[in-house]
Parts: sequence; C-alpha cells; structure tokens
Amino acid sequence: MKSSLSLLRLLKYFLRYKWRVISGLIAVAVMSAADTASAFLTARLFEILQTISKQVQSGADISVPVVIKMYNWILYSFHIHGKDESFQLIYRFAFAFIIVIVLKVVFMYMREYLMSSVREKFLMRFRIELFDTIIIAPIKYFDTRKTGQIMSRLTNDVNNLEQSVTLMIDISQNIIYTIIFAVALFLTNWQLTIITIVLFSISGVISRKFGDRIRFNSRELTNTIADISAFLQEKISAIRIVKSFAREVHEKGLFKKKAESNYHYSMKIARIVALLNPLNELFNISAASLLIIITGFLFIRGVMTMESMIYFMIMMIFLSKPVKALGESFARIQKTLVSAAYVFEIIDSETEPQRPSMGHYAIQRGEVEFNHVTFGYNDSADALKNINLKIHAGESVALVGPSGSGKTSLINLIPRFYELRSGEILIDGINIKTIPLVDLREQIAIVPQDVVLFSGTIYDNIRYGRLEASREEIISAAQAANAHEFIERMEKGFQTEIGERGVQISGGQRQRIAIARAILRNPRILLLDEATSALDTESEKMVQEALNHLMINRTSFIIAHRLSTVVHCDRIIVLEGGSMVEEGTHEELLQNNNGLYKKLSAFQFTDKPADTNVGTA
Repeated sequence: MKSSLSLLRLLKYFLRYKWRVISGLIAVAVMSAADTASAFLTARLFEILQTISKQVQSGADISVPVVIKMYNWILYSFHIHGKDESFQLIYRFAFAFIIVIVLKVVFMYMREYLMSSVREKFLMRFRIELFDTIIIAPIKYFDTRKTGQIMSRLTNDVNNLEQSVTLMIDISQNIIYTIIFAVALFLTNWQLTIITIVLFSISGVISRKFGDRIRFNSRELTNTIADISAFLQEKISAIRIVKSFAREVHEKGLFKKKAESNYHYSMKIARIVALLNPLNELFNISAASLLIIITGFLFIRGVMTMESMIYFMIMMIFLSKPVKALGESFARIQKTLVSAAYVFEIIDSETEPQRPSMGHYAIQRGEVEFNHVTFGYNDSADALKNINLKIHAGESVALVGPSGSGKTSLINLIPRFYELRSGEILIDGINIKTIPLVDLREQIAIVPQDVVLFSGTIYDNIRYGRLEASREEIISAAQAANAHEFIERMEKGFQTEIGERGVQISGGQRQRIAIARAILRNPRILLLDEATSALDTESEKMVQEALNHLMINRTSFIIAHRLSTVVHCDRIIVLEGGSMVEEGTHEELLQNNNGLYKKLSAFQFTDKPADTNVGTA
C-alpha cells in the first residue's frame, strides 16, 4: 500500500473523533493567539520603555502618551506622567502578561487532555478492530503466517501507530501555529513574511527528501522486527527440542544474524535522522540570520519602528518552531506509515463470513454427508479427491490411513475451518454453508491429539466448552472424563493455575481436561484425534468408557492410531492419497488380504513399534 493511501486511511480514523480534534485545535489557536499577544505586549513595552529612557537620560519630566494598538486597531490609550505612573504602567503590563499566560495554560490543559483522548481512543479502536479481524480470520490465514509475525503486527506495528497519531496531532497543531503566526507576520510586513515563508518551506522540501529514504529503510526494519518476533516465539515454544539436540550455539548464531540485520537498518535510519536534524538546524539558523539582517536594514532605513522590529523578530522565532517541527514530523511519519500499511493489510485480509443467525439453528440428528467433496490447501494439489460418504446419525466412524492421506483434512471440513474446492457437505440434509458458523460450531466438539489449554484455572478451561455451564455441570464433566480425582488432589482444586498451554500439569491430565471440556459442550457431532493417546492404560480405559458413553446417539469421527480405538467404531474409513480406498467394520476389512487396512493393522494397530515406511499421522 502506498504511503499516501495509508496516510489517508489513518486520517479517516483520526477524524472519527473530529469534534475532539476541532476542540483541541481551537485550544491550540487560543494558545497561539496568546503567544501573539505576549509578543505584542513585549514589543510595545520595549517601545514605551525606550521613550521613557530617553526622557530620563535627557533630564526631562516623564510624559509619554501610551497607545495600545494591534496593527491599525487602537485597543486602549492613556497618558503617563512621572515615575509613579511609569511604575504603574509596568505593573499593568505585568498583570496583562499574567492574564495571557494563565489563559494559555488553561487552554494548554484542554489541548493536552483532548488530544490525549483522541490518541488513546484511536489506538483502542485500532487494537479492537485488529483483534476482531484476527479472531474471525480463516484457519488458512494462520497456516501461511508465523505466529510471531502476527504478534509483531499486533504489538510493534500498533505501537508505531501510536507514534503516527502523535505525529498527526503534532502536525495539525503546528499547522494552526504556522497559520496564525504567518498571518500575524503578514499584517506586520507582508513582503518580509513572504520571504520568511519561502525560506522555511525549503526546509520542508529537504525533510521530505529525507523522509522517502527513511520510509524505505523503515519497511525493511519492520520486517526484521517481525522476523525476530517469529523466531523468538518459535524457539521459546520449542525450547525442549532445542535443548534435547544441544542446539543452543546454533540458535545463538541464527539469532545474532537476525539481530545484526535489525541493527543494520536501525543505524541506516539513525544516520539519515542524524544528518537531517543538523541540516535543518543549519538552514533555519541561516534563514533566521538573513531575516534579522533584512529586518535590521529596514529599521535603520526607517521603514520599521523599534516596536514592529521587535514584534516581527519574536514572531519569526515563534514561526520557525512549528515550521521546523512540521518538516521533522513529515519525515518521521514516513517510518510509521510502513507499520500502518502492514496493519491495514491485516484489517483488509479475508475473514470468515459472520452471517447473523435469525435464531439458533439446532442440529437435530447429526447425519453428515459428503457429496463429491474435493479440497486442497493450495492450487497445486488436492488433499481430498471426490469424497462421497454418508455417516448416519449417532454412528461412530474411525478414519485411518498413512501420513498425508487426508484424515485431518476431512474432519477439518465439517466445522468449515476450510472451504471446499468443489462438492458439498450436508448435516441433516442441509448444506453447512447455509448454517451460520457460530450455530454450526457450537454443536461440534473437537479434542485434538495436541491439546491446547489456556493460561488460567482448570475450572475456566473446562468452562470454555460452555461458558454458561453451572459449577455442578463442570464437576460432572470432569468426573466423566476421569479428571475429577486428580483435580481434587491439587491444593487449589479447580482453581489451580495451569500456566501457559497447561505446562504446570502432565500431558495425560491436559488430555483429560480437554475431554471434560468436550463433554461439557454436549455436542451433536464429535471430532476426536485419538483423544486417549496421551493417557496411561488405566486412565485410557476409564476415559474410553466415558467417551463411549458420550458417543451414544452422537455422530463421532475419530482419527485412529490404536487398535483399541478402531474396534469400538461402527465403521472404518481407510484413506490413501486423499481418496477413500476401503470402508467397513474392523472384521470386514481384515478379510481383504490385499487391502491397505490389513497392512496398517499388522504394523501399526498393535503395541509393537510401527513400520517406519507406513505412517498414520
């Protein structure tokens, strides 16, 4: 996405809070008007004091007419006589300065509060919109991206967006400052003001040129940060593998290369910024010096009075600050626009259809039918080819086959984790594409072989299956999954914290909690990836009994790796290369001496080590 488009989209988000922004900019206008008034008071006071000084040095009585005017408008006039009235004049000016400063401070508070609220609301809205997009992204989105890269977008790039909105606030404020100060200068001496604006504009052009280089290197820097995040997430999550193979030194070397790449682009940006700031400073000082010379020349020629010269010089200093800040802000925002482009890429990414339900759709029987189903993860190959299969309501079906045969792909299609390439899947005769996703998935329970638990308590992890469940129902589910006994032995029972991904408990305990979560869901359709594989013999028997009870009158798909699982199923589907090659009961399939199932059962569905040439994953 082009930086200009990213900036326009950021502005749209920014202007959603236009009334706060406008109120904040009004406060900025009042602050700049206060600065203009203070410059005017300073210049007028110096003019009056100069007149008084001449009279005192000449020995004459102090008698000065005082006219308070701004440009050609007379605001107030009076006459002072003697030293006492001169002191009173100074007191009046001091009081006026205090009023101006107090006014500026009050509106400064308003500006800070309003602009801070805009920034925080902006970021909050972005974070919510990003998570809302991520959470409804299809599974294939996560298949093609590393978790660490996604996390980098949600953290590092969003943090860079905070700089974007801060810079946009600064830019909008400095534009107001620039306009008001430029108008004030223009009313004083329009020719000199044009020269001033032209000189300061050159500084902005220089900053823009540097900004293009900053944006290019920022894109590469952002990619290295995402790469580092992905690397760290991957290695930390697999730290046991790293240590078991003693690959610490190897991983250190890989990380060093990534860190050095990040450093390389960081320093490129640092060099550009380090060069930009002094160049701007040198140019601005040179421009200011030139303007001082011209102003002094006009004063000597009598074209400008002392008051107008002092006022012009003070206002010129005031103007130089926002103009310089604008140039720097436009250069710095180039870096943040790279992150904005990546964030908008996520927001614009494909999401699952979230069609609202007109009422909860309930699966009545749970009959599942595959009609000419073909599916592939990419355009080059089919993971499933022309599958025709009808599973009756309440039937338990085992899926077996070599690695890559399509077992996991088949069950992933039922909750619509992926969309079909062709064909259709029916539940109770209704195409699942017409069933709202929430309604469909709420009536399906999945127990994967690689159990995923969330950090938090055991109670909350079981309750995740049905958030409105009562404590009694949660305890009952734990008992049915043979988890209640070991939970109660823990010091805090159901309130035990299990750590990230459940690292505080054993693999078998994690598996039983996952089964309890599925039991609590009370689904019409069960998808089990050998749910008892992580249990010891005794626990497996008890949990298998619980699952057998749970599967009564429920349609169940089981990816099978053990003979004990297969023999309990009503039917066995044998897959190879994405196609159905056999179908029947355990006994029926064993009668086919040339069948794939008999070969698999001989090598894998036993307690003996599996043949390495025939996989089941």
